[in-house]
Amino acid sequence: MLSAQFGEDRVFRASRSILVGSDFARSILNAVEGCGVMLVIVDAGWLDKFGSTENDSPPTCDWVVREIEEAFRLDRIVVPVLLSGVGCLHAPGLPETLTGLAGLQYLRFDYRNIRQDSEHMVEQLVRVCPGIAKLRDPGSQRFVRFRWFRWFRRFLRYLSRVRRDK
Repeated sequence: MLSAQFGEDRVFRASRSILVGSDFARSILNAVEGCGVMLVIVDAGWLDKFGSTENDSPPTCDWVVREIEEAFRLDRIVVPVLLSGVGCLHAPGLPETLTGLAGLQYLRFDYRNIRQDSEHMVEQLVRVCPGIAKLRDPGSQRFVRFRWFRWFRRFLRYLSRVRRDK
């Protein structure tokens, strides 16, 4: 949905945006440096992925932490997006370098309100970073919503598989 709204070249997702054979670390850090807004997607098990010590955390979470730390260091706008059922973030439950997330105004995204929540998200992103707005054909809105729904449905299936595998 965000790619359709703002343009594929203006939305970075590591799994789709980093070309094969590219340096992962450099690509991620360049994307953070060039971003206007970073969305931190928080699902129900997000905090559990960090483990109790740095040695317990999976390698992908190390990159999540590093990306967010870099965004804070570069004074980028960071917006936590709390998915269905996730409570507010509290500093004591976060890795030390990410405690600033707890004080940030967040967006909620509920799968039962995909249309309204996605429209609200777009409005808020344009408010905090007007430069990301892109002219679009008003007739394409129905297509945009359908693509967003399909993407989000796949995302929810992925989350349910991850939870079953635990």
